[in-house]
Amino acid sequence: MKKSKIVLLAVLIFSGCARVQPDLEPAAVCSAGSLTVMKMGFHTVASCDKNRGDGLSSLFKKARKYWQEYDGTVEVSYSLKESGVSRTGETFNITVPDPEIAVHIDTKNAKDPYVTEDAWLVKNPITPEEQEELFKKAKLEMLDSIQNDQDLIKRAKQRYKELLSSYIASIGRQHDREYKVVFVE
Repeated sequence: MKKSKIVLLAVLIFSGCARVQPDLEPAAVCSAGSLTVMKMGFHTVASCDKNRGDGLSSLFKKARKYWQEYDGTVEVSYSLKESGVSRTGETFNITVPDPEIAVHIDTKNAKDPYVTEDAWLVKNPITPEEQEELFKKAKLEMLDSIQNDQDLIKRAKQRYKELLSSYIASIGRQHDREYKVVFVE
């Protein structure tokens, strides 16, 4: 009888001990690494002029123009590790970092280049190295275009704020708390 009372007492004690969830800490907000807020696909054309060259070997060559259609994606993301996150009571203060912009070009599925006619006697072909250089140039131009598109950057920043605020609010609901988020620019 004494044994059953001890067991019953132990069951009552341990059943009343619910597992307490740890509160949301600033370090936990930053642990996700990176938050991609936009991913856009594009289809465009890159063009280049090829000189005929110098010296005797280029005597019968002519300058050529070529262009190539290709697909790619642009990703705009924010590094959560670079976001300054601090907490005072129920308020999270978050510093908005600069966006990280990545341009990816699908060179494997790019269409064959369109090239103006070659010289009749001596060819002036477009080399794989020249095509690679064309894509590098196109990638830099796309990156520059996105970085200078203030409306797009503004929308990306707004999306970052919405996603991070929603994440923190969701965690707060799990703790029966209402967190406030303040963004510092």
